[in-house]
Parts: sequence; C-alpha cells; structure tokens
Amino acid sequence: MRRETMVLRVLLVMLLVALLAGAGLLYLVSLESAANWPELAHLRLPTYLAVIVGLLPVVVAVKIVFDFLAVVDHGEAFSTATLTILRRLRLLIGAFAGYFALGLVGFWMLSGLMHISLLFAWGVLEVAALFLFTVVALFERIFRVAMELRHDNELTV
Repeated sequence: MRRETMVLRVLLVMLLVALLAGAGLLYLVSLESAANWPELAHLRLPTYLAVIVGLLPVVVAVKIVFDFLAVVDHGEAFSTATLTILRRLRLLIGAFAGYFALGLVGFWMLSGLMHISLLFAWGVLEVAALFLFTVVALFERIFRVAMELRHDNELTV
C-alpha cells in the first residue's frame, strides 16, 4: 500500500464511521419524532429502514473506491479493471439517486405532507448524486482515452 493512497483510505474509513454515527443519530431522531407526532409514528420504522437501505449503496461505493485504490497501488490505473470499477461506481450512484427520488415520492404519498426543509434536503442529495454521477462518467471517459493512448504508445516502435 502506497503512502498516497493511505490518506484516501483513512478518509474513506472516516466516512464509513460518520455514516454509522449518522445512522445511529437518525434512529434517535426518529424516536423523538414519533413521540412528537404520534399520528405519523407508524411511518418511523419503514422510513428509517428505507434510509438505511439507501445508505447501503454508499457503503458499496466505498468498497468500490477501495478496489480502485488497490488497482492504483498495483500501477494499473489505466487498465480495463479501472474502467469496470468506474462503470460499476457510476451505475451505483445512478441507482442511489433513483432510489432516493422514488423515496421522496413514496414518503410524500404515504405521509401526505412535505416540509420545505425535507424537500430541500432531498433536492441537495439528488443534485450531489447527479454531480457525482457526471464526474465519475467523465473520469471513466478520461481513463478510457488514456488507456487507448497507452495501448497505441505501446504499439509504437
């Protein structure tokens, strides 16, 4: 493991710890919300579980980034393995964005209400996910072109 990727690995582990802490905090907030709004208490557990299921792609994406760092550590950043990893990451981010868009509609239909702050938070999440989708698609294209240039360069005498 190289020193350059070690910093990224530590940051990714910190992200996972923050996600775990956030999930615990969200559970505590859901308990308080159920006590404050008993008419919506029946939605507490399904909503919490839906959010947790929505965070699973984030955990898988972190695992995919660890795979990418392993490929980089082996000196094979411009390879088909990288393109496969970036494609999987792009599709996972797209699925994440779609899942949370459907979650917004589902929550809205089940609860019958939508506060502007919740709508704003969902919008920020969607914009961030679509931005990441675009960045990963751009990286995938850049790595594909770089791989083709590397291949052409290896064929040149």
